[in-house]
Amino acid sequence: MENKVLCCILNYNRNADAIGWWERLSPHFDTVILDSGSEPPCAHEGALHLDNIYYSGLMNEAYRLLQERDYRWLMVVTSDIEIDAKNTEKLIAGMLDMLRTANVGLYQPSCALSWHGRALYQSVCHYTGRLRRVNFQEGWFHLVCREILDAVLPVDLELNRMGWGIDLAFSHVARIKRMLVLVDDRVRVVHPKGTGYNREAALAQMRRWHASIPGYTSPRHFRPLRDEIRYL
Repeated sequence: MENKVLCCILNYNRNADAIGWWERLSPHFDTVILDSGSEPPCAHEGALHLDNIYYSGLMNEAYRLLQERDYRWLMVVTSDIEIDAKNTEKLIAGMLDMLRTANVGLYQPSCALSWHGRALYQSVCHYTGRLRRVNFQEGWFHLVCREILDAVLPVDLELNRMGWGIDLAFSHVARIKRMLVLVDDRVRVVHPKGTGYNREAALAQMRRWHASIPGYTSPRHFRPLRDEIRYL
């Protein structure tokens, strides 16, 4: 297995935004748009057209492609995430740096404060100018290593179709394996408000699925690991 990354853009009815992400990432990484039932479908050479399979189905498909191509790293980004050219350069540099690490489980850029954006406290940019260790991260962007993926995916769609809580499960496994969960304050994106999901249904599915994971404990209850980053 080579130390490479597969980038999957998770898209639903944001075709122009998905293509924008493909154009940013594809010069550097193996990149595909996973188009989940968009109307009209995303008309791009890099798009794989699927039924509307929700977030869990998209993560399972991304994992299937990763296994097929035998890469160590998976990057997923929802197509609604906003980024400018300057931060794109910083993101590519940050990702390339992470591919050389031995003990990083999860990496994501920070979220800039914006009137139309939202993020949880640990994901908002803290303006430290560095990589910041956190106890968990959100699912709108992940760069996640194979060791974590293999322990969580595929998601049982009978239990959790909507996909809330996959980010917490990844972060739980990272803690168990003593792998770092990082937010990069050097890179800022905007995560727009709203998901379109029924919140009560998504939470119920998340809790039912988490209960099926042996030994699952929410990473929210633990402090971030403070280990130094180790490089290969």
